[in-house]
Amino acid sequence: MKPGDKAKLIKRSFLLKGVIVLTGAQVEIQEINGDKVSVLYNDREGYPHTIEDLTLADLAPIE
Repeated sequence: MKPGDKAKLIKRSFLLKGVIVLTGAQVEIQEINGDKVSVLYNDREGYPHTIEDLTLADLAPIE
């Protein structure tokens, strides 16, 4: 996976600044720095959120 790729979140659902991020959500990879990954997540209303504390193990390629 590389920046710009779409991926599926396989990490367990969690709360991010008052927004529930669900397992299986589609995200776009913004940056990969070693094992840390930054992704762009759009909530149900379409508002973008950056999630910065993910690892490659938290993501799966979209088939």
